[in-house]
Amino acid sequence: MPKRPTDLRRLLLVLLGLATLSALALPWNLSVFTSADAFLAAWSRLGNYLAAFGAPDLSGEMVGNVLSLMLETLAVAVLGTALGLLLAYPLALLAARCIVLGEEQRSGAGGALRRVVLEVCRFVLDALRGVPDFLWAIVLVPLTGINATTGVLALALSVAGIYGKVLSEQWDNIDPQRYQALRSTGASRLTVFLYGIQPLAARAMQSFVLMRFECAVRNASVIGVVGGGGLGTALWDHYTDSRWDGVVTILFGLLLLTTLTDLGANFARRQLRVDPNHPHQAAGGSRQAVARRRGVLGVAVVAMIVGAIVVLWSQLSNAATELRRVEWQFLADFTTGLAIPDLGLDTLWSVVRHATVPLAIGVIATIAATLLASALAYPGSVAFQLDAFRFTGERLGPAARTLRWLTLLGTKGIALVMRGVPEVAWVVVLGVFFQIGVTPCVAAVALHSTGVLQRVFTETLDNVPYTALEKVSHARRPGIFLYGALPRALPDWRTYAFFQFEVNVRAGIALGIVGAGGLGHMFDFNLDWREYSTASSFLWAMVLLTVGIDRLSRWLQLRRLRC
Repeated sequence: MPKRPTDLRRLLLVLLGLATLSALALPWNLSVFTSADAFLAAWSRLGNYLAAFGAPDLSGEMVGNVLSLMLETLAVAVLGTALGLLLAYPLALLAARCIVLGEEQRSGAGGALRRVVLEVCRFVLDALRGVPDFLWAIVLVPLTGINATTGVLALALSVAGIYGKVLSEQWDNIDPQRYQALRSTGASRLTVFLYGIQPLAARAMQSFVLMRFECAVRNASVIGVVGGGGLGTALWDHYTDSRWDGVVTILFGLLLLTTLTDLGANFARRQLRVDPNHPHQAAGGSRQAVARRRGVLGVAVVAMIVGAIVVLWSQLSNAATELRRVEWQFLADFTTGLAIPDLGLDTLWSVVRHATVPLAIGVIATIAATLLASALAYPGSVAFQLDAFRFTGERLGPAARTLRWLTLLGTKGIALVMRGVPEVAWVVVLGVFFQIGVTPCVAAVALHSTGVLQRVFTETLDNVPYTALEKVSHARRPGIFLYGALPRALPDWRTYAFFQFEVNVRAGIALGIVGAGGLGHMFDFNLDWREYSTASSFLWAMVLLTVGIDRLSRWLQLRRLRC
């Protein structure tokens, strides 16, 4: 927390000013409140939609189709995440300051070359994640066709940029004093990384990799809206035809898939935990037992990747066939056009105007989500709801313990629904009442981000060693939370919140395709009309937005550790 009240007031004023400017910049669609007839019509649509939850389409054909699409969606997410991580790891190594530059301040040609390598790799990562997976899919469709392979490649490119950025920052945020002894032996920089930096960052890396895999499953479930296969195609088709019973069935399938993924990720975290003093350490907490469990999980991951290839084999073959049919002249015009932007004044002014939409969506959604997730972190924490007696010494009766169980499960259930429904699916739900436009898009991003941030905020709290919480003497749970857990969690909360802002800006860009307007809409519009140079201007604007946000994020963390 800010050390002085004036700093806190200044921060609140800045956030309030940003939220106000963002609200004024967005073209809100609130036509449902302009007349009684419009309001009643909106309630009628919403009533018909909600009635479908009591009578979803459970015919054999529909259920079989949804199960098949769930399997396809999972395969797309597994393969996309695996390819993305494979691409991200070497780029992250070259984008980490602690690895490329180290603690020494090098001068001359060698130092300049290292800085160039560092900035180039960071820019590559910015470019990969600066274009949302939705728009990567739109770019790839003319080359690979409308199939699941397009979704795999789009996810892989976006995930590579995300993993590369966060892994490099996690490595940079390790205090150098913690691996100073290894450096003092004269070990090479790579040796220091392998035996010093990476093991210290392992828990945070595992948590983030698993979290982004969950996000990849959600993204894979809706990327079909723009040609990436999976549940998204069926969801959008049923929504545009107002077949609410089918929409509800697909949403149930989507929630089931994301819930199972969530439970699987939690199981994996538990198996990978190496903390014999933790009350939720898996049975057999010795390092040898953990090593065996890691081996089993490694085999399971390989089996999932092989299974994903088998499931998608026919579509991978179709994509290869589509690539062989691409004319070289078209490919040259397409890639050259997207690489060279139109720098005319009219185009640049249009880019600036439309860039305000995703920025404003990101600001409002992130502030709202951070506040809501912070409020839900304490009641959703296992440490402070179920295990508090381990560091407070309190004794609970059956009624009090039952109440805490209900509080924990209720909070986690709300957060699970929020993050289990992707932004596009939330737009589908909210668009029934508001109609498609900016308003449901902002609400959709805020709701989804709240669920995501609540998850990582509570994980950060639960990862605080209980021995550290015991040192907060003569305090009850709220006091231990405020003075023991929160100071340790806040640096990670800040990192996650700012990263979520970047994610939300990309979501605002992607939702331009389904009604938010802004950069995503203009890129898609110009690409459809084969105005490649104009589309390139909006594409580069997305990348530059990501670069600016990334550099601001790293600068804001200078007081913590220089990234």
